[in-house]
Amino acid sequence: MARSDGCIIFLLWGILLTLKEICLVESVNAMQGSCPALNGASSFTQTELLIELTNDCRYDKMVRPPGEKNDTDPIIVASRAYIYTIQSNMAKTLQFDIQMMLQFRYLDKRLRFAEIAPHLPQIIGGKSAHDLIWTPSVYVANERSSVIMGNGVKDLLISIDPNGTVLLTSRLAATLNCGLRLEKFPFDVQECPLSFESWSNNVHEMKLVWDDSPILLAKELHLTEYSLVTYWVNESDVSYTVAQQHYGHFAGNFSTISITFKLAREMGFFIMDYYIPSILIVVISWVSFWLHMDASPPRIVLGTNTILAFMTLASKVENSLPKVSYIKASEIWFLGCTIFLFAAMVEFAFVNTIYRRKKNVPLKKVNSKYILKSTLTPRLARKQFQKNTTGLERSRSWSSLDHENANDSVYTSQNYLTVHSFPSSMNIPSVTIEDDREQDSGGSIVTLDTIAAPVSPPKPPTRRATLANLTTFTTMTPQEIAQWIDKRSRIVFPVSFLIFNVLYWSFIWI
Repeated sequence: MARSDGCIIFLLWGILLTLKEICLVESVNAMQGSCPALNGASSFTQTELLIELTNDCRYDKMVRPPGEKNDTDPIIVASRAYIYTIQSNMAKTLQFDIQMMLQFRYLDKRLRFAEIAPHLPQIIGGKSAHDLIWTPSVYVANERSSVIMGNGVKDLLISIDPNGTVLLTSRLAATLNCGLRLEKFPFDVQECPLSFESWSNNVHEMKLVWDDSPILLAKELHLTEYSLVTYWVNESDVSYTVAQQHYGHFAGNFSTISITFKLAREMGFFIMDYYIPSILIVVISWVSFWLHMDASPPRIVLGTNTILAFMTLASKVENSLPKVSYIKASEIWFLGCTIFLFAAMVEFAFVNTIYRRKKNVPLKKVNSKYILKSTLTPRLARKQFQKNTTGLERSRSWSSLDHENANDSVYTSQNYLTVHSFPSSMNIPSVTIEDDREQDSGGSIVTLDTIAAPVSPPKPPTRRATLANLTTFTTMTPQEIAQWIDKRSRIVFPVSFLIFNVLYWSFIWI
């Protein structure tokens, strides 16, 4: 009885081994291509047909589709983009957001169903269809957090034509990096790319190209901070020359396509909120030139308030920008306006200091050169005045001065000097003027040498000889000089600021 039970168990074990071998043979035959024929495909639904077409015995989604002409040729993936919105916040973050619909079109001969299901115009599916077929692995190269296209995408659509043409459509919202050049900020023009790159297939396996009419823009597309000037597309290859033993298949040349957006910054905000207010602040600082020279409180308050107001205005703009190593156009404007505001304060301090002086200033001529020179170096100007009035110009004839005051009122006793002819054998009185080192009285010490012989009456000088030896000097009070500087500042400052504006805006628009 025990022996018969053992025989039965042995027979059952043999039967199980035979069945297992039969299953293995059938699975091997299926893997080798002996798939059941697609009988009755005309009655299949789209889902049933796609499942049969992608059966493991005839379709491997890990293998790329063959080329159009030769199986070894790379598959051509044509791309097209429809852009909904572009939101720019590049000034601070160096990034911009884009929302678009992206399409990839390629031919997969393994999905052809024109002969077996002629009643179906196309197969349309979503995420479930995407999981059954091969799709190109493409990622956004300059995205802040790059993802592989087709995985984890919210909106996804797959359509397959009877000849095997696959159209993969997905919506994409991406935050892209854009390296800015801010030399002409806020009048800068930026070029920001959107690059798509093949992830797992090199140029020998897959090539990305742009389709006909590659970029379409929505009619309601509008940017806030920037305006879209133009755009262009490009196709190229990117090379990764890392050692093959480290990165294996992922080293080599990979296909890439890109869209470059040329964006011009909208200037209205900066013109209305920065440039016009700063111009008005600089103009308000010139009101100080119309106030009295000795009106210290209002002129000081006006100067300090304009500087503080401009600093606050400029800091609001500069804090919204990244820190860069080069000089921006906005910084040149800030520096120029600051110089004009500071110069207005210095002008008041200079004028007020001159206004409080006590002594008159001698001038050779009443012009800018001599007024500024005598004002900045009053002691040097006074010594120059005494040095120039030497020799015969220091010999005065008191009788001739009296005679001149009676007959000619044009020449005063300050600037009219006479010359007399005396016999060479006679000693004449000489007048010597010594500089007063204390400079308190502003005058001179006069000494007379007693003559040793009687003096004959001098002959009156001729008018021509008098004018030939005349050097005209005049004096101005400190109050007059201060008023003179204020009047000139009313013209010099606006003209200088106008020249600065011409140079600045020429640099901007060239």
